[in-house]
Amino acid sequence: MVQGKPKIQRQMSEWYKLYRLPPGATVRYQYSIFDSVQVGRTTVSAEDASSLQRAMPRLDMLVLLPGEIRLVELKPNAQLKDVGQVLQYERYLQRDIFLKPHLSQPIKRVLCSLYENASVRAACVPENIEYIVIPV
Repeated sequence: MVQGKPKIQRQMSEWYKLYRLPPGATVRYQYSIFDSVQVGRTTVSAEDASSLQRAMPRLDMLVLLPGEIRLVELKPNAQLKDVGQVLQYERYLQRDIFLKPHLSQPIKRVLCSLYENASVRAACVPENIEYIVIPV
């Protein structure tokens, strides 16, 4: 892990909250996505449940708004592989057992970076992912 990455991501999330979210948005940091496919394979043992919790993918920010869910990934230096990660997280979110009441709402995909990457920006466009470069 890059030294200081959680701190940088937290600062990025605060910028996003301040400049991109309306008041009253519900924000969950490091949201563990409980994909029904993974949950369905477990037994009722405490050991299985514990390992499941650690195995779930974690979204940097989940934002619940009236009429919209936002999936926000915070990458200090976004790369092309991160575009794929955003798309995969959306598939997992669509099967999240705790989000079922909200899943009739559209999911907006957002990828934030501290540095401009023209290749990443170009890859985001056809996938309808908002690419935001946060000022350092």
